[in-house]
Amino acid sequence: MGRRMGRRAAVAALLLAPLLAGCGSSGAAADASAPAADRARAQLQELVDGTTSALTPAVRFADDALRAVPHENARRDNDGTAQLTLRRYVLTKVAEANRPRLLEQVRAYWTGRGWTLTENSADLVGARTPDGTGVTVGIGVPGNVTVVATARVKDPGATEPFGPAPSPLPTGADGSPDTLPRFTDPGWS
Repeated sequence: MGRRMGRRAAVAALLLAPLLAGCGSSGAAADASAPAADRARAQLQELVDGTTSALTPAVRFADDALRAVPHENARRDNDGTAQLTLRRYVLTKVAEANRPRLLEQVRAYWTGRGWTLTENSADLVGARTPDGTGVTVGIGVPGNVTVVATARVKDPGATEPFGPAPSPLPTGADGSPDTLPRFTDPGWS
C-alpha cells in the first residue's frame, strides 16, 4: 500500500510539475512572450491529437475542457499569465504488459518530431517542444492513461476560457467525472 501511495504521489507531482513551472520570486508583469490563449489552444489540441494518433492500435478517449490557472509570483500577485492545460483521458483499457509499448510509441513519436524528453519513467513520459510547450503521458495505479498538454499564456481571465469540454466526460454513479478506462481492445487490453 505504501509503495502504491508513493507511486501515486510521484505521478501526481510529475503531472502537476508543468503547472508549477516558472513560479519565480519576481514581481514582474506578464511575460510579453506568453502567447494568447486562443493561439495556444490549437497547439495544445495538436499535441494531444498527435500523441494519441501515434498509438497503434487506436485508443478511445475523452477530452476535458481547456482550463486556465492564473500564475502568481512569490508575493501571491497574479503576474498576468496563466497555465493553460488540456487533459485527454484514454478510455481504452491498457493491460500492464502493454503499458511499456504504449509509452515507447509515445516517446518514438515525440523524438521523431525533435521534441526534448523531460520525463522518462515506467509510469510517466514527458516532452517539451522547441517553443516550451509541454506534454506528458502518465499511467495511474489502476491503469488509467492521461495525456496532459500545457502552455503558459497571457491570462484569459476565465477558468474555462473556451467553455466546457467538447463532449461531456463520462460520469460515475455519484455524478463526478469517471475517466477510468472501460473499453477493451484486443491490441491493448
